[in-house]
Amino acid sequence: MFRWVPYPFLRFTPFLMLGIGQATYVNSTGATIVLVVVFLSYTGCVFLLPKAAFSRYHPWVAGMASVVIILLGILRTHQQDESRSSDHLMHHTDSADYYIAQVMSQPEPKKNSFRVLLEVEQMVVSGTQTFPRSGQIVVYQPKSDSCQLLQFGDKILVKGLPGEIKPPNNPAEFDYRQFMAYQGIYHQQYLPADRWKVIQAGVVPAWQGWAGRWRSRCREILLRYVQDKQAQGITLAITLGLKSHLEKEVQTAYAAAGAMHVLAVSGLHVGIIYLIVNFLFKPLLSLPKGGVLLHTVLCLQVLWLYAALTGFSPSVQRAAVMFSFVIVGSALNRQSSIYNTLACSAFALLWINPYLMYSVGFQLSYLAVFGIVYLQPKIVAWLEPPNKLLAWAWGLTAVSIAAQIATFPLSLYYFHQFPVYFWISNIVVIPGALVMLPLGLVTLVTGFTIPALAEWVGLLLEKFILAINFLVALVQQLPGSTIENIFISASQTWLLYFAIVALAALFYYRKLRYLSLAVVSLFLIATVQTVRYYQQSKERSLTVYQVKNETYLDFTEGFNNLLWGERTATADYHIRPNHIRKGVHTQFMVDSSANNSVARRASDGVTLFQYHEKVIALVDQKLGKKPKQPVSVNYVVVAKNAVRDLNQLDRYFQYEQLIIDGSNSYYTTRKLTKQAEQKHINCHAVSLQGALIINLNQDKQNFSKMVKTEIE
Repeated sequence: MFRWVPYPFLRFTPFLMLGIGQATYVNSTGATIVLVVVFLSYTGCVFLLPKAAFSRYHPWVAGMASVVIILLGILRTHQQDESRSSDHLMHHTDSADYYIAQVMSQPEPKKNSFRVLLEVEQMVVSGTQTFPRSGQIVVYQPKSDSCQLLQFGDKILVKGLPGEIKPPNNPAEFDYRQFMAYQGIYHQQYLPADRWKVIQAGVVPAWQGWAGRWRSRCREILLRYVQDKQAQGITLAITLGLKSHLEKEVQTAYAAAGAMHVLAVSGLHVGIIYLIVNFLFKPLLSLPKGGVLLHTVLCLQVLWLYAALTGFSPSVQRAAVMFSFVIVGSALNRQSSIYNTLACSAFALLWINPYLMYSVGFQLSYLAVFGIVYLQPKIVAWLEPPNKLLAWAWGLTAVSIAAQIATFPLSLYYFHQFPVYFWISNIVVIPGALVMLPLGLVTLVTGFTIPALAEWVGLLLEKFILAINFLVALVQQLPGSTIENIFISASQTWLLYFAIVALAALFYYRKLRYLSLAVVSLFLIATVQTVRYYQQSKERSLTVYQVKNETYLDFTEGFNNLLWGERTATADYHIRPNHIRKGVHTQFMVDSSANNSVARRASDGVTLFQYHEKVIALVDQKLGKKPKQPVSVNYVVVAKNAVRDLNQLDRYFQYEQLIIDGSNSYYTTRKLTKQAEQKHINCHAVSLQGALIINLNQDKQNFSKMVKTEIE
């Protein structure tokens, strides 16, 4: 029988998480009232009921305690949400000319810009009037301004107002607005050098920004002594947590091999640091007085210094907190359960920042550690290798299998792929990380102290990384190395975890009822998937996507999908998630010569598509010779500013709906939208309203005549 008494935080943490999840639906006033009622009820039971009678009510006491933790989770989440403040930018639409803000981060290099975080203090209206405001803004400075970048701690005056981060415009697209909202950021702004000036330097104490400056200096050292581009990217990623220099091919190879976790500084890297410092400082434990305290303090200092070196990234903070609990627990000589220690660290992190619960890294890291702690010893026991080398390899494989079992449902949900040969690649990359991270740190230390030695260490690190890359590429090239385009819903993810827990209980308790629960869960997963596939097989739809400066049209019939548009990284980001969700096979029309379900013709700036009983006219060039009479079509898609006046269209087409796609300028879109409103034309501007999805199955109109007329 499992006893909960030794594991208090295994009880507390899930209820705190439940409260955080319910914070969106419960207001602070209601939560406070219920909390007071529960507290008074508990106090009444203590003082009014006899002690012997009260002991029989312990289930009620546990229930009230659980409710209290849920309510505290709700209130703590509301407290953390700065957007609830009355002076937050979210609640004000002042027509301000300027705003005053503090620079709260060092410029972070991105592909085409530098990213900086500002903290707003005041809005300036009419040049003199100021109003206190709060909120964070993420601003992007162009690469051309690299000599005039914002500096941490400065107070600046910014011309213009930031814009709210927009929600996704396409179905199933990544919700960047929600992602930033969990970090307390709701606004963004493009900020060239001519739109800001420093009004007070060094307002924030310099010591508060030392971690960012130190990280930038370390980045320069590593780039100096590691020359190869691929090796530079991996060195910065594995040592400092900087991914801006990672090449796309490297990321793809590591992801396909199931080794991407090595390139994200997280629990693995902090664990390596912990093993190193614990080994180095272990002799201190033998000191008669103060040895344990000194060992603990030094281990914690090195651990948090490394966290500072990585810029206190959220993943490193989580791992540092986790190992700090382990170190302190070991120093106190407490025989606490590792499960309770992990749950306690999660409780502490969520109390500090409740929105960490929505972080993919937080979810995956804790699931991986719980999986390794529980499953790895049991998996290792399956085999007894005949020698130490095979035993070591089997131990690493067991760690990989355990972590994969614990995380693969969530990985499928978020990343839609499964690396088949993860167990092979991890035998290479985990020992590789044990070498690469120390070599990276040695390169840093010698780069500051002994530059001549740093050149040799950097060269050794570079060659070692290239060797690891070669092995990872071999794994990627194995047949069927990655199963891609997997889609499971949130409900299926929960059911999959329920099945995993039921199977674990089956092996632990040896009772068939747990097998029944697992089978039922898997059956429900299959049922949901079957229903989804059936619904998709019946779909007949036309989708016009919102992609800035580009035109993309989807013609979907069941699991076959024809896409009009170029095959680019932009298309992958905005459109591919919807294709994965549907489970369709996509064919790019511009690359295909056989499009049986969609007939198309092009003439004088117009491309006509005939799809079932619908005719779509795409106007993406200046219209040519006017036809003898307007051509009857169902939809006109205006693209690339080809039409600037709707009166011009009336001479070419008779149409039911006007669609203005994302390749048009903001000015053209607004002008055509206003004209359509005045002329009472059914109009949809995708840049303003999001992608347009036309379900042809729901359109019951009968078109007896198909349009086959070309524009002459």
